Amino acid sequence: MKLGETFGNPSSTTDEIDRALESMELIASLSEETVAQKSYELFHVVMQAPTSPAYSQEKKLEASRLTIHGAYKWDRFLPLVEDPSDILTFLDQHFDLVTRGGENQDEPIQNALRALAYAPRPVAIEALKRFDPTKPSFISGICYAFQSNRPFELRKAALFFLPHIGDRWFNTPRPIMKPDQMRSLCADWASTVDVIEPTSDVQKATLAVLFGMVNSPHWRSHIVADKWNLLEYFPSVPGNSQPLRRCLDNPELIDAIRDVSNPAAMTLWMKILWLKYNELVPEVQKQLETVTKEIAQGRRRADLEMYQSAIESELATAENALTQYTTWSTDSVAVALRKKIDNLQHAKHALVSFKRG
Repeated sequence: MKLGETFGNPSSTTDEIDRALESMELIASLSEETVAQKSYELFHVVMQAPTSPAYSQEKKLEASRLTIHGAYKWDRFLPLVEDPSDILTFLDQHFDLVTRGGENQDEPIQNALRALAYAPRPVAIEALKRFDPTKPSFISGICYAFQSNRPFELRKAALFFLPHIGDRWFNTPRPIMKPDQMRSLCADWASTVDVIEPTSDVQKATLAVLFGMVNSPHWRSHIVADKWNLLEYFPSVPGNSQPLRRCLDNPELIDAIRDVSNPAAMTLWMKILWLKYNELVPEVQKQLETVTKEIAQGRRRADLEMYQSAIESELATAENALTQYTTWSTDSVAVALRKKIDNLQHAKHALVSFKRG
């Protein structure tokens, strides 16, 4: 590709570089699959090409913005990301321009976050787990992207990107931010959730972050009270969710959630624990049984009915899904469904025994 040769050649003249940039301005406005893929490929060439007297750092930034715009501006064609390192470098550069220089770089940041949030291949997701997102400039940049005065598509991309770095932000022995910064981010994240339609993929992304915050003693107190209601979307969470698994295994959570100002938090968390009853560690299972006895002896027996209804609903859904397979099918999905049904039946039997007293 001629443009790639121009940017990749240290001997390119100023006129050649300028003509290439003019051509890219025209190409970036086109919405075609081949244009998006070629723009993605050219983006890597631009990012890896050395600067020169003709190809200054300023022109390199301009070229990188045009190519990533051509690749990720449109929803219809999003080139899959194999190696996120160039995009992360680009993102870091533009976060720096925002946080240090006060420049408006909303669109370039939006395009980079869209690439990382919407189009990563499994290898790119694994690479993101090795990336360190705790640098002050990167933290400030992500917080900036969530601010309520930022464009909707930027905030949406940030919401879908955050789960990819959630472990490095929430599952830490010490906080990576100051309390006021955590409080502001939680408020802006909550505001972003409020303006996005709660489709299943949005529910999955929000709960991945919420469970990370819930399990963290540093973040938990900063969760906006009404966002505990997002626990209603629990069925959207994948069975292999690590943030959820850590919450389920955390014996401190029942008492911690009891202290939350939103009473729905404890009710919804109890429902989740009952849906996962047979998968809980013994200590948490015992705590669940103790609290359930208190409920059965008190005036909140309607909660027990709700837990049983949730179990029966999940049981019916799993049993219906299993009918698509033969009785002794060894398909991985069928095996998982049989295990889920067995666990839910155990939970139902245990809960009914508490209801009977």
